[in-house]
Parts: sequence; C-alpha cells; structure tokens
Amino acid sequence: MGKIFKFGCLGIIGIIILLIILAVIGYNGMNNTEETTIKEDAGPASTEETSKATDETEGLTQEKFDQIKEGMSYEEVADLIGHEGTLISETGEKGTDLHTVMYEWESTDSALANANFMFQDNKLMSKAQAGLGEGPNSDVKITLEEFTEITNGMSYSEVQAIVGGEGELTSETGASDDPLRTITVTYYGEPLGSNVILVFMADRLESKSQFGLE
Repeated sequence: MGKIFKFGCLGIIGIIILLIILAVIGYNGMNNTEETTIKEDAGPASTEETSKATDETEGLTQEKFDQIKEGMSYEEVADLIGHEGTLISETGEKGTDLHTVMYEWESTDSALANANFMFQDNKLMSKAQAGLGEGPNSDVKITLEEFTEITNGMSYSEVQAIVGGEGELTSETGASDDPLRTITVTYYGEPLGSNVILVFMADRLESKSQFGLE
C-alpha cells in the first residue's frame, strides 16, 4: 500500500511537472507568434514609411525648382532634386569655359511636368519648367481687363497688385542681383486653357502675351 501511495504521489508530481512544461512551451509559442505577427504587421508600415521618406527627399517639385539658383553646379542641382538628370544637349569641349550642357528632370508627381537646366562650365546659367506649379488650378486668375491694364515697364510687384497675387515662375536667367536678370511668369485665366505670359528684365516688364482670355 505504501509503495502504491508513493508511486501515486510521484505520478501526480510528474503530471504536474509535465503540465508546467507544456504551459511554458505554450506561453513561449504564443509570444513567438505574437512577435512574428507584430513584425509582419510592421513590415508594410515600414515599407510605406520608407517610401514616404523617399518621396519627400527625391523628385522634382516647384519648391525645389524655386530653390535652385544661378551658379549652382550640376552636382548641387542633382543632389537637391534627389537623382541624376537626363542630358538633352551639349555644346563645346568638356573642360573648357564654353562647355554648355542642358539637363532635363521629370516630375515624380506628373508625367507632363518637367524642368530644363542649362550649365556652362558646370555653373547653372538658366532654368525653365512646365507643369510643376498649380497651373490652371491656381487660385490667382487673370482677366482680359487686367491683362489690358498691365503695361510694359511695370515691375513684377505692380503686376501682382493688379492681378491679386504671384504668377507661376516658368523660367529664370541670371541671379537676383544681376542687372540683366530675366524671368518669365505665367498667369492662368478663364476659360480653362487660357493664360498670360509676362517677361521681365531687371524687374521691368519687357513683353506680354495672352492666349484665350475672354
């Protein structure tokens, strides 16, 4: 009887130990499953965050176009935009003062938007863009009456006072302190597709043209 009792006690203890082991294994298994699930759930989020960070640092935008100034090197422009441009023209021998190249960058937001940058002796001389700004969606609209009121010789600020705000900078040659600095500004109007192109030299309106204003 004592032996049976002793064996029974040992058996119960063994079962308890076995249950504890199974419980520990089950607990660890649940933890591992939860960690794996968390990692799997975090995977797409991490990819999305990485993609978002890439979008914020790479690609041509109107903001970056405005930050690019005369005198910058090709390397500085490429670094600001976030990737290399496409060579579309080249004149003169490389390494000489007359070596002139033009590169194009396309916008990551629109297949129709792009910008061209001309470098001479690896210094930015001029830039031009199409489609980077708000375009026809801009809140600032120009009318035929305002276009008629604008006259050659006016400053850009005087034009802004008539129209009610800034237009879209579409091209620029020369630094801000260059007496021959030339910029092209585009305003959009009604109906859809109508626009006004203004060319300023040394902050004086040199020419104006309009298309489709009514």
